[in-house]
Amino acid sequence: MDISELDHLETSVQDLLATAKLELEATRLEQQRDEQVQKAVAEIRKRVEPLLADLEQTLAKFDRMNVNGSAIREKLEGKAADLRRQLEEAPVLAAQVADRQLILNEERLLDERLAEQTNHWRHELKADLLDMIAEQQDFYSATDGAIAIRAYIDDLKAINALQEVIDALINQINTHSKEGPVARLRGTYEQTLNFIYDRAMENRSRVETVRSVQPRTRHRISEKRPNPYIVLEGKVVIFGGHDRLATAVKNRLRNSQVSLTWCTAQDGLQLAQQAENHIANADFVLIVTGYASHSLTEKALQAAQRAGITPEMINTTGMTKVLEVIELGLKTKLLARHLNQSSRAV
Repeated sequence: MDISELDHLETSVQDLLATAKLELEATRLEQQRDEQVQKAVAEIRKRVEPLLADLEQTLAKFDRMNVNGSAIREKLEGKAADLRRQLEEAPVLAAQVADRQLILNEERLLDERLAEQTNHWRHELKADLLDMIAEQQDFYSATDGAIAIRAYIDDLKAINALQEVIDALINQINTHSKEGPVARLRGTYEQTLNFIYDRAMENRSRVETVRSVQPRTRHRISEKRPNPYIVLEGKVVIFGGHDRLATAVKNRLRNSQVSLTWCTAQDGLQLAQQAENHIANADFVLIVTGYASHSLTEKALQAAQRAGITPEMINTTGMTKVLEVIELGLKTKLLARHLNQSSRAV
């Protein structure tokens, strides 16, 4: 096992541990959300029910005294109806507040995870760039390395690695210079890189065959910056959930090749009918039962059965688990497609 294999092994283990940490924290947040809903509903009932009881007792006195047509009585009845409605809607209102906070917390978790992955990738990028610089065995190739480095200047600055890389570049250029140490620090390290970059572009303009010095992906797993969902592709149809959840998931998948059709519990059965038309050619069908009504769930199940598709069902109100299920479902579908093509080729 060489160093690059050890790098990839270390990266895969760290990524797995980070994924496990994310899942545990997402589960904790969702459990916390349920506790917040119960606590909020209990608080609403604790404060509203006594008020309603007082109103009903007063209304009963109006009844016993046969007081009809009273403006005060009408106000009492209206306020009592308002309190009954608040008690009836308390679970839904409390859930909406808790879910808004849950989504915000999950957004923070995913952003932190992506930042960790990106910084890890940047350190691997630095190692690849240093290898690239060390491999150049002539003055012009060493100078040409500035062109590749300039494309990653923001990444290097983000991890305070620009100085180390530019120092290595200057040293390599001077090592192969026949005129002595021609490369030196000119102002800031970024200004120095831009100066060497300009010299490299001038050198390119003087030759017919242009060299292109680029870092190889020895330490990095991919040339592209981390994006856990960018490789996903396929058509996904989802029933259930709520509008805020749908918006959050769509935002996370916006740079992928996923075509997402979503009918939330708030959309109603009329839009569910339109969503049914997409099931037949969907790669993955998901029913989020955390918010889906019984009628919406039944409608989705029947439509999937008619199309010969077995939908995935998940009881959640959180974004992290929905994204996880979509990722697994599409990757499983893609793998099955590749295996099927391979068996046909044989």
